[in-house]
Amino acid sequence: MARFVAAAISILFGLYCVVWAIIGASSYPAPQRFGGAFLGVLLLLLAFVYVRVIRPYEQAGSGAPSK
Repeated sequence: MARFVAAAISILFGLYCVVWAIIGASSYPAPQRFGGAFLGVLLLLLAFVYVRVIRPYEQAGSGAPSK
């Protein structure tokens, strides 16, 4: 469970950024809203890559150095 804490935080903050850019930032200029949405999408992509690519690679034992 502790292995997915970083991914969970990244997902939550990414969703927060995207929702803020769509709903909450109506009074901010468009470039700032686009920047928030872009940051949110990047964080969601980072969490996806971690969960779907990096974790299975580490679990397979390929990521651990041999002693």
